[in-house]
Amino acid sequence: MAFFSCTVNEIGPAADGAETAEPVIYINLTDTGGSFANQWFYAAERSKAQMLSVGLAAMSTNRPVEAAIDTPNVPYSSVRRMYLMGPGSGGTKLAFSGNIIGTPTGGKILAPIDISPFAKIRFSVTTNGSGNIQFYLLSATDGQTQNGLSLDQFSLGTPDNLTRVYDVAGISLLIQIIPSDSNNQAIIAVYGA
Repeated sequence: MAFFSCTVNEIGPAADGAETAEPVIYINLTDTGGSFANQWFYAAERSKAQMLSVGLAAMSTNRPVEAAIDTPNVPYSSVRRMYLMGPGSGGTKLAFSGNIIGTPTGGKILAPIDISPFAKIRFSVTTNGSGNIQFYLLSATDGQTQNGLSLDQFSLGTPDNLTRVYDVAGISLLIQIIPSDSNNQAIIAVYGA
């Protein structure tokens, strides 16, 4: 599950949908960060009536929503959370999006991601494959490429997902990935606000 700042293009019920009990609430979203546009999703079963209300409010006030989506680029995947963003909110901007497959067990450090324009960043990752993947997040200053201030470190099993928000303490974000098995995938998105 990853979070996206989105515009709600369309939202409404369908009596003939199969993803949840009738009626299914379908939501057409566009990511303001540009990773998908006019993509159809459905509201998760346990909060579909509330998501319909949030979506209608977003459309009538011309405000973005923050949506937690299971698989963002797959039609009819589930929206698990949807929050109406405040007036004047610029939302978040996509700083990095990547699908990293088959990282060797020796690990790798991704190219530095420019986070200098942001006060906060949101790191989202979904893992697939086998084994565990260790992540190290560093906030670098002064053009550092191998060292920086440690923001976080954690290990995820596969499959798994995680989203965390951090205050920015540098000009670039360094992400180191160390898997326990070479059969791995990490779908990473970094948003700034």
